[in-house]
Amino acid sequence: MFKATFALILALICAGFGNLMLSKGMQAVGPLQEYQFSALFHYFVDSVTNPWVVTGIFLELAYFLLWLVVLSWADVSWAVPMNAVEYVFVALLANVYLGESIPFNRWVGIALISVGVLFLMRSWAIATAAVPEEPKEMIDEQLT
Repeated sequence: MFKATFALILALICAGFGNLMLSKGMQAVGPLQEYQFSALFHYFVDSVTNPWVVTGIFLELAYFLLWLVVLSWADVSWAVPMNAVEYVFVALLANVYLGESIPFNRWVGIALISVGVLFLMRSWAIATAAVPEEPKEMIDEQLT
């Protein structure tokens, strides 16, 4: 569980900062105004040449690679909901670094999600402690 949790934390840090960088870069590029091919092309070029966007893309790539590691070590029914930790992290980053105002109702929702994540972490710890390794290995062998 420690390996998967550590990889997940690293992945979520990459995802959180990646989203922050992508947002900052796209705010610098500006909103999409026109839908003609030439305007879309220039908008795309401006986006992928923005250093904030490029950094965000690399951080999101690191997230994806770490996510693959997490899925190789953990149950998907635990790992996917654990991604919700990113909501808390991104909200804090957006508030601190981008100056976004986060309304009370959104904080309440984030807190409720966090409580759910705590229940998930506890359930996985209990489930993995109760399952002996030999039967689990036998099941893995049968699936492959």
